Amino acid sequence: MEETDINEALFFVEPPLEDVITSFYHMLVAPGGTPITRHVCPNLEMMLVFNFGVPVRISFHNNLLDTEVISRSAVIGPLRQMLNYELLPGADALVVNFKFNGFQRLFGMPLTGLTGEELKGAEILKDDGLFDRLWEELAALPTTEQKVGLLKQSAVGLLKENDQVLQTIISNLAQFFDPCVDPVKAIAADTRLSERSIQLKFQKHTGYSVKELLRFLRFKEVIAYILARSNQKIAIFDLITRHDYHDQSHLIKDFKYFLGLAPQQFIKNLNNGSFCVVSDTYPSQP
Repeated sequence: MEETDINEALFFVEPPLEDVITSFYHMLVAPGGTPITRHVCPNLEMMLVFNFGVPVRISFHNNLLDTEVISRSAVIGPLRQMLNYELLPGADALVVNFKFNGFQRLFGMPLTGLTGEELKGAEILKDDGLFDRLWEELAALPTTEQKVGLLKQSAVGLLKENDQVLQTIISNLAQFFDPCVDPVKAIAADTRLSERSIQLKFQKHTGYSVKELLRFLRFKEVIAYILARSNQKIAIFDLITRHDYHDQSHLIKDFKYFLGLAPQQFIKNLNNGSFCVVSDTYPSQP
């Protein structure tokens, strides 16, 4: 895929925002450029998109790019399934990538039922009045660096102390890989709260369940293994045994759930350069 007409820039954060935001990502396509289509791997995290150019079409899973359009702003997440987006000539978008429960810490919005009761690949809240004033202020600034600076300043002003239970979970994410440990029971014992209270609090602050996190962490390891061997032939049964799947149908079920593709299709499509893996907050398997 030819992508010479797209300009991309990644901006990282400094204290005290490093616990809530991973990065800011700017995408710009020249007015006479070539349309760009990208596919973003699920990461269970939140993103806030500010669009200053032509509308951006997006979809989730393996759906066609005709389901959702971002005009000015959109909250997307938690990203349970693959995100597809199209950048047309004249596109100009700035994305805030959040860490774990960073979005909830800044905006105080419960992430369960953000846009209703229907569960989708990700929940999306478009052109919400909450971000109108901020969009106007950003649009008035001439450079991306100034826009990022304003976003950082605004985030610092909104930053709240993390919930102690969530902080305990974040500090102990590595134990989620231990098959001998039930992470909810362990955290309940540490915090002297019931397992049910832990689960409800977790879902409120992150938008997904502990069970979903466990499933995602294993799938993340599969994707990382494949990407590290993109130029090699990969045996499906090696993925099954290495990552503790029951059988081939179990592995295929996860690929279909997260990406809408069979493992063989995903591996085949990797070489076209359109698949992106956004850095996430979660640990790698020891």
